[in-house]
Amino acid sequence: MNKSAYTDLLRNVPVFSELDDARLDSLLSAASEVSVAPNEFIVKAGSLLADIYIILSGKVEVRNKGAVVATLGRGNFFGEMAFLNDTPTGRSSDVVATEETLCLKIGGPAWYAFLRKNPDVAIEVIRVLAERLRNTTWALLDLQSRSARQTTG
Repeated sequence: MNKSAYTDLLRNVPVFSELDDARLDSLLSAASEVSVAPNEFIVKAGSLLADIYIILSGKVEVRNKGAVVATLGRGNFFGEMAFLNDTPTGRSSDVVATEETLCLKIGGPAWYAFLRKNPDVAIEVIRVLAERLRNTTWALLDLQSRSARQTTG
């Protein structure tokens, strides 16, 4: 795929939609294409790599101990938490392609440098993280509520 095709795809990713061509080009210069077959692991829990992946096509499942905690598709990204820690803690979940999937992969140090130069993107990433945390919290509260009803009912 040529650079302008990647630029067009990134413009459809909400966190990158407002970036000008120069900033998109700087992001793309640090990116590599990753093509993944169905049922192939992209990230394994415990891995110390801090790369971020942007899904250009296809779908993935985020799994924690085998349970699906999220399904992500075109325009979503994953791996953003890995670079936030000062010391490597390992990936928290597996990420597995559920269909033929194409991603852009950006190494942790390059992604960190990009965010430092583009705080507006960093803010959008923080918003996505907050939404994911909120959804996880609601899911946990729902599970606790169901569990309490089952033990008292």
